[in-house]
Amino acid sequence: MKLLKNVARLVTIFVPGRERRKRARLKLEKILHALLRTEYYRCSKWWEAIAAFNASLPREKFHIISLGTNCFARMTLNLWKLKPRKAEGELTMPFDLAVHPLSVVVDNLKNNFNSYFEYIEFSDEKGFFSNRAKGVNFVHDKENDFHLFEERYQRRIADLKAAMTDDKPCLFVCHLLGDVRGEEADELYNVLQISCGHKKFKLLLAVFNGSVGKCNENIKVYTAKFPYEGYSYMDKNVKFTQAGYDFEEKFVLCCRGELLKLLEDENA
Repeated sequence: MKLLKNVARLVTIFVPGRERRKRARLKLEKILHALLRTEYYRCSKWWEAIAAFNASLPREKFHIISLGTNCFARMTLNLWKLKPRKAEGELTMPFDLAVHPLSVVVDNLKNNFNSYFEYIEFSDEKGFFSNRAKGVNFVHDKENDFHLFEERYQRRIADLKAAMTDDKPCLFVCHLLGDVRGEEADELYNVLQISCGHKKFKLLLAVFNGSVGKCNENIKVYTAKFPYEGYSYMDKNVKFTQAGYDFEEKFVLCCRGELLKLLEDENA
């Protein structure tokens, strides 16, 4: 992939204008991948088919809500078009784009986010807001303006509460690393049950490089190992390798399966 990128960059180096040159380079890269039937090309074609099916679902009739514990669920389900993007009108919620330990997620849902903004500080060293005492990192909030930060997250919290209390069924997806105690999983399920009242919902725990202890049978547990050492879902270069594609596809299809069951239950 890097070789083709370098070839395309070399061929288009004389195209005038930065944006025009970038567009020309990307177009040439795509042509080269198609001509050579590269791994990237094959995976991207498979991805297009699944993403198109996902986008055809009645996405206005349900919520997919990320409960963290980092950005993986939100970003991956956006990429595969199971969850609409912000540009398509999807609302961002507090656990979407930040790191929250599971215990913090549960505590905030239990106490109505009453102490959410306590002890949050901007770290010049890290370049984003964080709550070091609770292990919370707002990795995408890089502007040192607490008023703006608080306003943004108050809105996200309000949008989460609204989604949990309207009439649309909810699929909650919580991504975790390492082993998870069954009691922790049950505590999360119980607080969601209280928050959602009588509306239909499902909880999917996606646990990577670990396992979940015995927990509520209504919780869908999905476990998998990272495709290789050093894997990062933030690295765009791995998404359309065979290993990266297989890893994400299985997770997305599991989420879609749970979503379809939820919709069947809703319509029964």
